[in-house]
Amino acid sequence: MKLLWIDDEIDLLRPFVYGLQGKGYEVDTATNGPDGLELVRLKDYDLVLLDEIMTGMDGLEVLRHIKEYDPNILVAMVTKSGEEELLNEAFGKLADDFVVKPFTPVQLLAVLKRLLDKKHLVSERIAQEYIAAVQGQPAPGNLKGWVEWHRQLVRWSTLLRRYGDEAIVEHCELRRRDANVQFADYVVERYPGWLKDKNGPLLSHRFFEKFVYPHLGNTPVFLMVFDSMRWDQWNQLESVLKEHFTVDTEHYFSILPSATPYARNAMLSGLLPLEIHRTYPQFWVHDETGQNRFERELLEKHLERLHWRGKWQFTKTARNEEIAEVTESFVHRRVQLNVLIVNFLDLLIHSLKNQRMLDEIVTDENSLVELTRLWFCNSSVFELLKRLSHGDCRVIITTDHGFVRVRHPALIYGGREISQNLRYKHGGALRSDHKGAVVLDQPEQYMLPQEFPSERYAIAKGDHYFVYPTKPKEYEKTYKYTYQHGGISLEEMILPVGVLKPRR
Repeated sequence: MKLLWIDDEIDLLRPFVYGLQGKGYEVDTATNGPDGLELVRLKDYDLVLLDEIMTGMDGLEVLRHIKEYDPNILVAMVTKSGEEELLNEAFGKLADDFVVKPFTPVQLLAVLKRLLDKKHLVSERIAQEYIAAVQGQPAPGNLKGWVEWHRQLVRWSTLLRRYGDEAIVEHCELRRRDANVQFADYVVERYPGWLKDKNGPLLSHRFFEKFVYPHLGNTPVFLMVFDSMRWDQWNQLESVLKEHFTVDTEHYFSILPSATPYARNAMLSGLLPLEIHRTYPQFWVHDETGQNRFERELLEKHLERLHWRGKWQFTKTARNEEIAEVTESFVHRRVQLNVLIVNFLDLLIHSLKNQRMLDEIVTDENSLVELTRLWFCNSSVFELLKRLSHGDCRVIITTDHGFVRVRHPALIYGGREISQNLRYKHGGALRSDHKGAVVLDQPEQYMLPQEFPSERYAIAKGDHYFVYPTKPKEYEKTYKYTYQHGGISLEEMILPVGVLKPRR
């Protein structure tokens, strides 16, 4: 049980802290409101003990911020007064219980027990609301419905992982997987038509003209692309950013394959992969490595086609130190368009199996989302954003694609030259089971280039991943439950776009 105690005299309360730790509580402490709020954003706590009178930010203000961040966090106010007027004021600001100083260990434990009982009631209420919301809900019939369903499933998954029991959490996960099966069939049936329809869904190649170009003018624009970020990860970042910016969250859809060489090249170039290959063949790379080496050049060509000749800069990095080095140029240079590609999240999900300590820490998707929040709050990107929040600018934060945790192997057959990706393949004479993948005999229907005439593509559906028939068990042991991208799923294709305006 995780407990946070915020009190500017916490050192005087150490005997109580040690006593709670002896009872099995995991107790973190903070000596002021801002530090306490930072811990609330970094970690998930079951209960918070909050001093009512503190120097600087007082307890009632901290309480308001906590409840704005997450109304389900249970907070007990610690006060030196038992006056009814004060209690009513605090109740009006959503305090869940009270501890009146001076108190004994028995009195403190009694308050915590009441809060834990209330937490169980909150968990039951959330579970009942979830069942009522999803009971008998049919699959959406249009893309707007799929976006809303995806956002609701993400919301319920986050809430239930925090407050629900294992059975209800598993029910939600099964529902997400079933939704992905239906969504994949929906996409396969309609995707070629989307590519031809100028009024169709907003795909990767139309992102820039929709979300970035309209803001280019006298106010500096900052486009930040976090490679491989899902909607649940964005929710964590958004909750932190709202203290510094007003945030409008919109969405767009990744093209297929939902992988960096295709989706991000399309995003920056304003062209589909086949159009890039035909128009700028020198910038399309068929090899497995370096497929995004010409992003700057593709963006430059895009800006030329838009007849935009303002000042711009382009930075791509995965390291905090490199972001810190370019912060001054981003903040002080009068550049109208600033593009920052951050590859950290993509490197993170691909490092889990190779880094034993990370693999032990990130045991499921929820812990991966929590690690994303921890990274962001301590990153140079967040420091840069806080600097930007003091000026007049527009910030657009998005991603090029998401990812899924793969569970089901799909056998892939073909010639000797097949690409290595687990969620999509291209090569000669590809074959796979239609249940787990779609095989493209005519890649041009998906606006994908061919290196040779007989080249095909295979794209995995749902949570499937490709394995070769030679050693299927060995591949399954290595790759099952890893995080991959490039396929057809809600998580990989429905992408958040945050448009930020500084509060100051």
